Amino acid sequence: MSKFWNKKRVLITGANGFVGANLAKRLMEEGAEVVTFTRGKIKKPSLLALEKLVGKIYKQEKGSVKDFETVNKVIKRNKVEVVFHLAAQPIVEVGEESPIETFEVNVKGTWNVLEAARQNKVKKVIVASSTHVYGDNPNLPYKEEYYPQPSRPYETSKACADLLAQSFADTYGLPVEVPRFVNLYGPGDTNMTRLVPKLIESVIEGKNPVMWDFGAVRDYLYIDDAVDAYLALVEKKLLEKKRIRVFNIGSGKPIKVVNLAKKIVKLSDSKKLKLTIKKPPAIREKEIKKQYVSVVKAEFLLSWKPKTKLLYGLKQTTDWYKKYKKEVLI
Repeated sequence: MSKFWNKKRVLITGANGFVGANLAKRLMEEGAEVVTFTRGKIKKPSLLALEKLVGKIYKQEKGSVKDFETVNKVIKRNKVEVVFHLAAQPIVEVGEESPIETFEVNVKGTWNVLEAARQNKVKKVIVASSTHVYGDNPNLPYKEEYYPQPSRPYETSKACADLLAQSFADTYGLPVEVPRFVNLYGPGDTNMTRLVPKLIESVIEGKNPVMWDFGAVRDYLYIDDAVDAYLALVEKKLLEKKRIRVFNIGSGKPIKVVNLAKKIVKLSDSKKLKLTIKKPPAIREKEIKKQYVSVVKAEFLLSWKPKTKLLYGLKQTTDWYKKYKKEVLI
């Protein structure tokens, strides 16, 4: 445990989500006073509820990041020192179906958080981003200096949020960092439409897992390593001169998605289960075939490195779903 976080007042937007809940759990273990900001009721219990950690939260706040007055009041009355802005509409397909809502949550929500942080002199703001902002760039691995070239609404909304963070940092001197994460997996993800939870669910229920495959190559990072990166972004003293405040955060070990799926099936120790691969639907034709990043900058400036090997991470994740099967796999 580090003394750095002891009694430090921290706000996490989107704290009911997979990453937000894991981050809140870790910060509370480190002694931080965690203020959660969530929309309200969710369909499935979050990791915090399942692991009976809700009672350790310093203050639970409700509302929408689209409402500036609410965000501002939450930061002001709780005397927040650090903000982790994770609240977002994170699903690519939802972005295509509901672009206006996606832009309002991901873009307007971000400028509301940044402005509230500026007005209340917050010491550090972390704006969660995604490697999706790089778009379809054939120059792999993606590096931070690559210019974002998004196309779909979700990707574009995240790129806009990145630029807003840069603007507030350079114009007002607001201390902002922007981590761009690859695909994250691990305990606490109750969105069963995502690949890893979906495949694990099938395996646990003894069903042959089904997936689409178009030769995709991705980078998968275990949630504990992602949380380590979040904390390092605040703990590490970085130069506050004008600069690109972006960090790629990934495992540095890309894998064919179909091979990832095979590893999950193999972990079941069942010789009966077989992976079924189907041709992707038309809507998936726009999917980018290869996406992975260089993590050299994060390793050098943050003294951060991913520690979790894929097989170990997948086993830990599978064990968690087995433990909370009744609450999560519904």
